[in-house]
Amino acid sequence: MKNSKYLIWNNKGGVGKTFLTYMLAVEYALIHPEEDVVIVDACPQSNVSEMILGGNGAGEQNLSKFRENNLTIAGYIKDRYERSKSAKLGTELDYFVRVCKSNHKMPENLFLLPGDVDLDICSSIISYLGAAPERGAWKKSRMLLNDLIESFEQRKETEVRKKIFFIDCNPSFANYTEMAVLASNRIIIPCTADAASLRGVINLFKLVYGISLSPSEKLEENIFLMFNSNAHENGLRLPLIHSFVLNRSRTNLESAAKAFQAHVDEIEKLAASVKKNHADIFLDADYGKVVNIKDGNTLASIINHEGIPLSKLPPIKYTIYGQETQANKSQIERLMDDLNKLIKNL
Repeated sequence: MKNSKYLIWNNKGGVGKTFLTYMLAVEYALIHPEEDVVIVDACPQSNVSEMILGGNGAGEQNLSKFRENNLTIAGYIKDRYERSKSAKLGTELDYFVRVCKSNHKMPENLFLLPGDVDLDICSSIISYLGAAPERGAWKKSRMLLNDLIESFEQRKETEVRKKIFFIDCNPSFANYTEMAVLASNRIIIPCTADAASLRGVINLFKLVYGISLSPSEKLEENIFLMFNSNAHENGLRLPLIHSFVLNRSRTNLESAAKAFQAHVDEIEKLAASVKKNHADIFLDADYGKVVNIKDGNTLASIINHEGIPLSKLPPIKYTIYGQETQANKSQIERLMDDLNKLIKNL
């Protein structure tokens, strides 16, 4: 049984990576109680961890406890550096949290590998391990997250359960982002209808796959190729593209609406062009489509504060930092409709 491991990533911030990771993982877990669902927080900001663990306040406190006990992704990297640089510790399962024990609003089959602000500090550790004067050093340094995930996949259970992973990471292409890429086997690319987001998608093709969409660019001289070259030299498989998720914003201004649609068209043209010329980086002919997800707007703020599944969110008024906010029932339903269409194809 090959488990699906989804990296939710774009080389651009503000495109909804974290909120999309949260929604997909939580709602998938509710729909599939017979499977184990794991969120891997590979972002130093750790926003998805705080949301999952109870939202603002409670989530922060719960996450602090795991950090204090070194039971985070950064904690594992530091432990490997101090105790076992070249092999697993044997305690990898300790770093995974059953979320419902910290946040009773979450399904019992949802797990979390908590994020940690120290992940940026761990970047130096990863670089040091990767530059060690031994054979395969770069590969070992970039497979630390894979070692964690593999250990969870191999854990002994009374019954064999399918597992699915959702990996959130920040927009930069740091060496811990490289770890997240190599720990995944599928990529969902969130984007928004703007030029910066489009450039982020173009950079993703270059950074991960070594593909330039500019005919005048000489890639053989480009520093963007380093990760791709190292991955191939070490015989590592790269994840395949599952879909592009367009988080749609809304506006009543006609000129803004035209600009929005123009960028939507560009993203769809880009996706179609890459699929036509590089079909091997997509799962198969049925994948690589642009999927529209309605903007969460105020719902994102409420969920971030409450730490509750979208499908379980009561359509009532909430007070967030002293401000009253309404969760609109029709907005919840429209967003869930879009989400469910994507979840059915996971």
